[in-house]
Amino acid sequence: MLVRMTSRLRFIAVLALCAVSLAAAWPAFAEIAPRPPSTPEQDKPPRAAVLDALFADLARSRTAEEGNAIQRLIQKVWLESGSPSIDLLMSHGLDAFDDKDYDRALFYFNEVVVLDPGYAEGWHKRATVLYLKNDFSRALADLEHVLRIEPRQYMAMGGLALMLEELGDKKGALEVFRRALSVNPWFDGAAQSEKSLSLDVEGRGI
Repeated sequence: MLVRMTSRLRFIAVLALCAVSLAAAWPAFAEIAPRPPSTPEQDKPPRAAVLDALFADLARSRTAEEGNAIQRLIQKVWLESGSPSIDLLMSHGLDAFDDKDYDRALFYFNEVVVLDPGYAEGWHKRATVLYLKNDFSRALADLEHVLRIEPRQYMAMGGLALMLEELGDKKGALEVFRRALSVNPWFDGAAQSEKSLSLDVEGRGI
């Protein structure tokens, strides 16, 4: 039980630290690389090609250091909205999240998903806040939106698996953790969670 609790707390910390680290990097990134609004037809093909290349590199990476560097690049691409107004709202929301002002963060992320429901990271960051506020039903619904838009969003898979486990669906949680690891074998905390759940669901074997 202690191992499972330590694994769960560590995994929650990983998800939260991802959001906090992005909050720290976001203002500088937005200032360095602003871009004008673009149509989906203009934006989607190059963005998809960049993500395909990064995920291919992630699959070929041989060390955690290399894998972590590629993860940071993937997360940076995910954060790009193509809209200065969305970028500003996300910056405010991430700052509020960093300050643990979850009500204020929720306000900004609500605005993001209303203004651009096709932007996966708005849903993802709102799901993280809702989870931390113990609103599991809305958090689960938001994660479903994320994975419809970005099927390889391994952090959303991690959050989904964590909630499924806490809701008692260990088999479902195990399947989602394995899906996340198939996308990103370096996803910190997921391998340990998958190992613990596999013992509960499948036993030790012979």
